[in-house]
Amino acid sequence: MKIIPKGWAKLKSFSVLLTFCLLLVACSQAPISGRNQLILISEYQEIQLGLTAYNQVLDKEKLSSNEKYVNLVKKVGNRIAPHTEKNYNWQFNVIESPLINAWCLPGGKIAFYEGILDIMENEAQIAAVMGHEIAHATARHGGERISLGMLAQVGAVALQIAMRDKDPAVQYAVFQAYIPAITIGAVLPFSRFQEYEADAVGLIYMAKAGYNPEEAVKFWKTMLEVNKGKERPPEWLSTHPITKKRISELEELLPEALEIYNDSDKAPNRKIR
Repeated sequence: MKIIPKGWAKLKSFSVLLTFCLLLVACSQAPISGRNQLILISEYQEIQLGLTAYNQVLDKEKLSSNEKYVNLVKKVGNRIAPHTEKNYNWQFNVIESPLINAWCLPGGKIAFYEGILDIMENEAQIAAVMGHEIAHATARHGGERISLGMLAQVGAVALQIAMRDKDPAVQYAVFQAYIPAITIGAVLPFSRFQEYEADAVGLIYMAKAGYNPEEAVKFWKTMLEVNKGKERPPEWLSTHPITKKRISELEELLPEALEIYNDSDKAPNRKIR
């Protein structure tokens, strides 16, 4: 007689439910590329999580009083957003901080820090970063990351069941190895892939909105200079690709983006300073 491990019936039921969920989300596709996506939460849930987190951040951070920066960010965001075909309640804000960064939460909640605007030369470079952040939202990268975390938890539960009869020391060693293996082998590489995808989709968005995509390459070359000499972890331990690789990828995508830009109503790359 085959002995059925404790918890198997519950795990089997969960596996059936998970398989059903996978079938339901199989039709999810990333914009522009059409990449099939695995997303285990609804878009509504994802948007609500993004809104809650965004409000929490804005409650703690001081919004910028630099009207020029605020107006430019809102202008660029509102110019690009209609080209995404996503009916989000878009929000674009600037935070008073020297940090050279920008970010996006699900549902189109975007923030720029003053520091990143300080190093930009024109409106089109704002569009390069804005397009990238907007692409994170439209490609539902937040939902994908949450789903990957859920699958990692399922894997941990399955591993726990499989190892339940093993020596506690062996169990401990296996679980100690599981977390870094999942992080380095799946979570971080996927995060870097999403960054590349946001670069590519964002380049198309800015071109459709009439911003010269060549400015994206120029901006990242500026970032390369700004970060020159600064220590950063090796790429395999980072959530983001190295800047030189991003520049190379963008340069390869430029011909297609320039065709789109040349067919659009062009606007001058107005100077910030």
